[in-house]
Amino acid sequence: MPTIAWPSGAVRRLRHWAALLSVCATTTATTALAADPFAANNGLYPVATAAPGQPARLLWNGPLRVSNFDYPADAPPSDWLTKVPRQALTVSSAPEYVRRLKAHVEPSLRRLIEDPSGWSPQATGWYDMPWQADGDAASGREAILGSYSGQVLAPGTFPGLDVPLQNHTVIYYDRLSATMLKRLWANPYRPNLGVVDFPEGAMVIKAGAVTPTPEQWPVVAGSTQWHVWRPSAQAAYEASRQPGAPVPPPQLVPLRVLQFDIIVKDSVAAPQTGWVFATYVYHAQAPGKGTWDKLVPLGAQWGNDPKIAALPPGVPLPPLTETWINREGAPAYALEQLGWGGRLSGPIDVAKRHGVIYTDGQPRSGTQRASSCMSCHGTAQSPFMANLYPSPNRAFPPDGGTFLLYPPGSTDWNRWFQNRSGRTPQTPGAVALDYDMLIMFAVGAAEAAAGGLSHTAPRRLRVH
Repeated sequence: MPTIAWPSGAVRRLRHWAALLSVCATTTATTALAADPFAANNGLYPVATAAPGQPARLLWNGPLRVSNFDYPADAPPSDWLTKVPRQALTVSSAPEYVRRLKAHVEPSLRRLIEDPSGWSPQATGWYDMPWQADGDAASGREAILGSYSGQVLAPGTFPGLDVPLQNHTVIYYDRLSATMLKRLWANPYRPNLGVVDFPEGAMVIKAGAVTPTPEQWPVVAGSTQWHVWRPSAQAAYEASRQPGAPVPPPQLVPLRVLQFDIIVKDSVAAPQTGWVFATYVYHAQAPGKGTWDKLVPLGAQWGNDPKIAALPPGVPLPPLTETWINREGAPAYALEQLGWGGRLSGPIDVAKRHGVIYTDGQPRSGTQRASSCMSCHGTAQSPFMANLYPSPNRAFPPDGGTFLLYPPGSTDWNRWFQNRSGRTPQTPGAVALDYDMLIMFAVGAAEAAAGGLSHTAPRRLRVH
């Protein structure tokens, strides 16, 4: 196949706005072409339908997010690595690491949280992943924020919340990460998986907001409001409980910021895995003037504590040594949603599962904590061969449906809770993708577009 010429940033922005003008001139919106790796969004724009032959009416007066694929060929070494002690993390040193990490990214990302319409990845040096636009009203990257839809959680998942909750997130890569992405996607139809190894100090961020209003869920009171062009959480929840139901139509959905994640490649701080995962959550009672200030640390994880995972059932578990949790300062709603054995997992990351049946035939009453940041991201490999949870099934049902899991603490279960280099796959024979889930889904989409065998995970998994 000949070399693919990547369109310039200006050309992509013109393409983006031309698509919007085309939508406004008709009453039919089309989704993005499956074979277009550069599409900014799923092709669905915030417009109201009109009578046949009449122009549609815009429902959103703000800007639309344009993806940034102008990856640099090189970048200076990470200045983050000069700001922290060069030593392995411990439970006692993690709080200061996490505090400094948030301060380090604040200049370029505070506005993303508090004024997303006034923020752009091009102006701040953050980059997108190709092959993420293909989808429908409920999936693919949407137009207002360039966001991804998360799982729909049933009423009652969080104490005191009696309406469905859905999260919508944005994911960006810093300049160092982008130098690797440039090599990976030199030919976007034939990704070079051999180069997937993030440079030291590279960072990936994920920011998420949720659908409940402050009246429905007081924990989000005072948080910044975002908007996305998606089906409502209620409509998505009802559709998820009806097999074969059509995708609900999109609407202008308001959100409240809840979670912010920073993932940094630091093989000194995390010698067993190479990565540090840090999660911050909104705390309405925290001091500060804005939402950014009220994003307090939930914790950090730099390993899976495999020695503790391997202990026989019934043996009292000692404290984790590769996860730190801010039990004194994080809000109760976030602490209640931690992962297996208290490992780090953000409240929107769905570490707890309901309706569980174990592979030994035993049902599980109530809920099962079944995941963590690192156990989930450790399944990033090509082809997609492992569920994000310790399960023999590749896919899984909506939350609340019967979910088959390996028994906790079993040999099969513990395959998810190992410490591996990002170059070592969980499944022998696969290609490891350095703990990056979005690369896994993008590679699957590229394979499908090029006519190869795609092992892409279901879209509902994209932001876990």
